[in-house]
Amino acid sequence: MIRLDRVGKTFRGRDGGAVEALREVSLEVAAGEFVAIVGASGCGKSTLLRLVAGLVPASAGAVTLDGAVVRGPRAETAMVFQAPTLLPWADVLRNVTFPLRLMRRADARTEDEARALLAVAGLAGFEKRLPRELSGGMQQRVAICRALLQAPRVLLMDEPFGALDALTREEMSLELLRLWTARRMAVLFVTHSIPEAVLLADRVVVMSPRPGRVVDVVEVGLPRPRSFDQEGSDEFQRCARRIRAHIFGGRGGTGDGARAA
Repeated sequence: MIRLDRVGKTFRGRDGGAVEALREVSLEVAAGEFVAIVGASGCGKSTLLRLVAGLVPASAGAVTLDGAVVRGPRAETAMVFQAPTLLPWADVLRNVTFPLRLMRRADARTEDEARALLAVAGLAGFEKRLPRELSGGMQQRVAICRALLQAPRVLLMDEPFGALDALTREEMSLELLRLWTARRMAVLFVTHSIPEAVLLADRVVVMSPRPGRVVDVVEVGLPRPRSFDQEGSDEFQRCARRIRAHIFGGRGGTGDGARAA
């Protein structure tokens, strides 16, 4: 469904010099697949998401969705950032429905669907609250519901739990799995947390330091539904060790990011 074919991205630095963020990244993501992306800070993970979202153009190679080159933002793609980016003056329900209203896609069912999503996310009864009346975790749930209400075929998540405390982060990880299981869109999920990546994903893409390249794609063989009880399993530990070896072990990977690890 999503295909990156030898994609590169170079930015112009403040000093006028070239900054190569990504180099020859190739990756395929199937419909309904959950793929996590990990790597050191500055390796181009967020840039990769922005390329798939159509927010920035590739400098080399091609990004395609269903065979069509991505040249700009698309209605079937939604993005969740590290900060919830909620409208401070709008209540929860209006925040969730805002993108559809902005795109003139809202109809008589929109509010009912938004309320149903909020209920699934544990936010029933908070529809009329303002963002400042919610905890950080609750605000991020609103942001995720806002993205899911668009019924995206592709959900891009850029460290959505990075600013949360450890307990809230675990709660949100399980919440995301529950919502994804119900909707089954393709997910590209950027994180710095190796355990989080292994818990959530079907595959974990490991990026090299800048310029970012795909050095390994780790298939996660844990059965679903997932839970933190699986962290002690041999498969969980195998995946985590393999990822850590690339990031912290000082050795590179082989291959160009094909589907099979």
